[in-house]
Amino acid sequence: MLSTSLLVAIYVGLVSAQMDGNLSNPILRGDHPDPTIVRIGRTYWTASTSGDWAPVFPLYRSVGLRRWIAAGAIFPKPPGWAEGSFWAPEMVVDGGRMLVYYVGRRRGGPLCVAAATADRPEGPYVDRGPIVCQADGSIDPAFARDEHGLPFLVWKEDGNSQHQPTTIWAQPLTSDLLHLSGEKTALLVNEPESWEGGVIEAPYILQRQGHFYLFYAGNACCGLQCHYAEGVARANHLLGPWTRDTENPIIRPNGSWRCPGHGTAVQTPAGKDLFIYHAYPAVGNVYLGRESVLDSVTWTQDGWPVVNQGRGPGTGAAGVRAGLGFRDAFRGPALDPEWKWLVGREPAVHVFGGKLTIEAPTNGGQAFIARSPLASAYTARVGVLPTGTAAGGLAIIGDAKNEVGLSRRDGELELWRRDQEERHVLWTKGEAPGKVMWLRVSSAGNEEASFSFSADGKVWSPAGVSVSLKELLPWDQGLRVGLLVDGPAGSSVSFTQISIAALPNQAGD
Repeated sequence: MLSTSLLVAIYVGLVSAQMDGNLSNPILRGDHPDPTIVRIGRTYWTASTSGDWAPVFPLYRSVGLRRWIAAGAIFPKPPGWAEGSFWAPEMVVDGGRMLVYYVGRRRGGPLCVAAATADRPEGPYVDRGPIVCQADGSIDPAFARDEHGLPFLVWKEDGNSQHQPTTIWAQPLTSDLLHLSGEKTALLVNEPESWEGGVIEAPYILQRQGHFYLFYAGNACCGLQCHYAEGVARANHLLGPWTRDTENPIIRPNGSWRCPGHGTAVQTPAGKDLFIYHAYPAVGNVYLGRESVLDSVTWTQDGWPVVNQGRGPGTGAAGVRAGLGFRDAFRGPALDPEWKWLVGREPAVHVFGGKLTIEAPTNGGQAFIARSPLASAYTARVGVLPTGTAAGGLAIIGDAKNEVGLSRRDGELELWRRDQEERHVLWTKGEAPGKVMWLRVSSAGNEEASFSFSADGKVWSPAGVSVSLKELLPWDQGLRVGLLVDGPAGSSVSFTQISIAALPNQAGD
């Protein structure tokens, strides 16, 4: 019999994707930006940016692209050299070797491109540390071999972060594929007067029929003011010269998806080309995060790629979210793999017999786990057992500095929010004693949420007034629903039966 955790993981990653090119998007709902994909035999593997959340670079696998199942993470524990900003993993299979090039922020230093190796796609991965750390930052790695079969690292120098032009570089790699050699060569620089604006990034190199194709993303990736899109350039030699497609951008937004880009190609056993990338759902917008989408690639007579017939991201089931959700009854023996925590703040948790217990940090304060909702319109509820000196609550989390939640603490309910670490109490109420207090949060979509409570899980009372979510939103990731403990060292809180159900969205879900 399948475990509850596995059933949840299958359901979260459910996708209808036919091998004849009629793909259904998204393939992974919730916040899964900058995706990478490889195929080994008939099994596909994907990972994506995890930012400042751990485990780092969650893995999913699929046979036939119909269902994606959680399969661990590249790094269950973050690499020690980096303090966060774990972006843009690029999985590579080359000569029987399994590698991941990725981005992290060096402690006290810039963004760096680093590498890890494994014997199998599911790991375990051995971190090999940084490869290149330019002062402006080095991000978005890719791997390619030139026309002579020599290996190269391709990446973006993050000049736009310093109000400088952005350059995509290529430089030879040593035979172990883990160190740079020789000199770097500029492949492309952004054209600020074009659709690219101040940024080009996310290079991916595809070699086909004597040509090299450089897929890249341009303009602003993230947030309410994003203008992302995907372009392509072509060359006869890896180091150029490169010619941009006159049809750029080849992937544009449409009525179902906003700001598409940052992708990787993969070929099916039947020889069909597919392209995985991310986009914001038009319904849900940036509050839900950038979801992983997958579309077919065809080729024109003069040899240029066309993604999803030039229609922008495929729609599929993008707007069909009502009824989606998950339930975790905490039957154990381990935490469901979809739960995440902030890098450097892994909480002590215990799962057994229908109960999850989260301990406060050893020095006291706050600990939480969180997961992405599958739709912007949803209701989440959880049972909180008596808490004693600690507070246990249900929260919507942007990051460690920005949260809003309803907590139970020693006979009192408290609605609170944290803006840039400054905590404000919005509402309090004494509660009737009882074994379980049910807490609930509901969002009709995007910008606001309301909290409520119940002694029996049937009759609900409002906890204060609706709260704004706009101030919580990170620039590059979606909001998360979390279970939170706040108390002195040695204290803990137990939870039971969390569920999140997606609701019809007023914007047309």
